[in-house]
Amino acid sequence: MPSLPTIQSALSELPKGPPIVVALPGGTTGIGSYIARALARTYANHGTKLRVYIVGRNATRAESVLSECRQASSGSEWRFIQTPDLALISEVDRCCAEIVRQETEAPFHGGTPRLDLLYMTYSYPPLKERSSTFENGTKPGEFPVGCPTDTTYGVSAVRKHASFMKTFLFEELAEKHAGKLRLTHIYPGLVDGPVFLGSDAPTWFKWFWRLSKPLISWYMTAPDGERGGGSYSVGQRADAQTGIMYEKVRQADTRQKVWRHTMETLEQVEKAGGSSSQN
Repeated sequence: MPSLPTIQSALSELPKGPPIVVALPGGTTGIGSYIARALARTYANHGTKLRVYIVGRNATRAESVLSECRQASSGSEWRFIQTPDLALISEVDRCCAEIVRQETEAPFHGGTPRLDLLYMTYSYPPLKERSSTFENGTKPGEFPVGCPTDTTYGVSAVRKHASFMKTFLFEELAEKHAGKLRLTHIYPGLVDGPVFLGSDAPTWFKWFWRLSKPLISWYMTAPDGERGGGSYSVGQRADAQTGIMYEKVRQADTRQKVWRHTMETLEQVEKAGGSSSQN
């Protein structure tokens, strides 16, 4: 696996390439904000090559991140798109449309409107109580698609379902847009962030984290499939996963089943949203 200095060295080469446009949903806190600050440091002397969209709920936190990043990377562009809830498909559509509008009206460094990097870092904490959705009815342990059932819902179940669906969805997207899209599913490991002590975290976990963090910190790293197939899976140190992902459960139509489930769920959400807006 690549060492931290190797990773940092590779990142330092980014400014030598073409200008990039980046979108960071959930970039106001946690992993997203860490990525924003890392980009600002990387482009500290090449700010004119960097444009970043931060999408999130909290304007105050966003301004803090934007201000820090602008100061660290002179000449770079940092834009905030506010949204009340990225769990709503309508809000995802609106934010996407806004980025498309801004990039179409004023493409970065001219040329074709584009988005070079999209980091999907936002989520609700898996320790938070689940909400009722259209994705019910999946039999536990049989085919981990949709939300886990109420009786099995928890950190492990959420991770299993989300990882399974995202892996196969990425493969399908990479095939549908071959040569135009590269997707990487990253397991970040344990990343310390404000969510561990946030209002959504159970009280027992807050106490556990406060007591165990000094010990765990000794083992934490400080921040200072087919090659060319388009869909990749890497570990927390950017090491490529060996072998075929989900080899024991993978079938010829697994990708299509995951894709069909996702599209059907999105259609149901869209119809429900349309019905509620008419009432």
